[in-house]
Amino acid sequence: MGTFGEYFKSAIASIKNNKGRSLLTMLGIIIGIAAVLTVLVIGDGLKSMASGELENLDVLTIDVSLDASKTDKCFTPENMAEIENSMGSIYGFAPSSDAFGTVKGKKDSFSISISGTCDAARLVGGNKIVHGRYFSKDDVYECNYVCVISQIGAQNLFGYENAVGETLELTVGDKTKECTVVGIREDTPMDTAYATRAGDKPIITADIPYTAVVDLSDKDINNLFTAASVYVHKDNKDIVNAKIKSVVENVLGLRGESAVKVKSTEGMDAVSETILSVVTTVVGLIASISLLVGGIGVMNIMTVSVTERTREIGIRKSLGARTSSILTQFLAEAAILTSIGGVIGIILGLLFAKIACMAVDFEFVVNPLLVAGVVGISTGIGLFFGIYPARRAAKLNPIDALRSE
Repeated sequence: MGTFGEYFKSAIASIKNNKGRSLLTMLGIIIGIAAVLTVLVIGDGLKSMASGELENLDVLTIDVSLDASKTDKCFTPENMAEIENSMGSIYGFAPSSDAFGTVKGKKDSFSISISGTCDAARLVGGNKIVHGRYFSKDDVYECNYVCVISQIGAQNLFGYENAVGETLELTVGDKTKECTVVGIREDTPMDTAYATRAGDKPIITADIPYTAVVDLSDKDINNLFTAASVYVHKDNKDIVNAKIKSVVENVLGLRGESAVKVKSTEGMDAVSETILSVVTTVVGLIASISLLVGGIGVMNIMTVSVTERTREIGIRKSLGARTSSILTQFLAEAAILTSIGGVIGIILGLLFAKIACMAVDFEFVVNPLLVAGVVGISTGIGLFFGIYPARRAAKLNPIDALRSE
């Protein structure tokens, strides 16, 4: 222990005697550790937020599609209603149909992104109604031209938020229809992004019954949809997954043709987390390049240190210092420098991550194992990149070293 203490004291004394050089040595490590830790903590916060959002969703969707290579049948409103009634434990079974056109309100005309869906879409996250209502099942079946727009969309179209009962003109292609606003929903990030585009006119977003979108687009609703979604409570998803394929095959007369494909949302949270983990890892690896640069900086500065202290090394070796002692001292110095740099980098990294998480409203999640790993990495870098200059110092011939000026 005493010998180790001597190595430690000697290393600390050398660092204190060369403060400027020591700071430059640590700078690359500080920047590298701070960058890597910031990225990884933000990534953990993003994964935590995404997992929380998925857990808070009570209503999920299960996608059902028909293989066009095995059948030419499509989902019609009638057989979709029959499938929905046969399932029993679902909120709805319907396709989606999107369109892009123009909309005219009291104030001005804008481009509009139209999302055609069913009444069950009101249960999915991001459709919180603040005024009025969502459109009903009857609105869908009767092809009523009713719509739900965002708060910011109502402001742009009518000059005020509670625009329930107002009428707007929708145009898709050559067809124009009047559409009644029945609900105003809370703004989503997409609504805000579309409505506040820098230097461009806002784009309005609206939900209307998919039947109305098909009619507005002049398409044949009975020969259009080869895919639809089941809206189901998360507690019933396993039951619905096991049943939906056979129900669709029975209703459409596709038994034994393997034409019905079911894509479950089960495991989507794990898939999302995997994707986020991959993205975080890739960005973390890119950021860790600065650690490599920092390690090379340690090696360069330590090599310069060996050159400057050649005479000191020669005196110590002539007085009986062993090669292993010289090696250990320089390795200890490199490890201490990078450890101190690692601690400073961790503090800065956590600070930057905290600020970034607050700015983008992510949860600030700190994994103690991650912090410990970062400390280990910084110390390991010091040892790895300190080996060359330490070995060079240890192998110096004492006579040649004493001749050095």
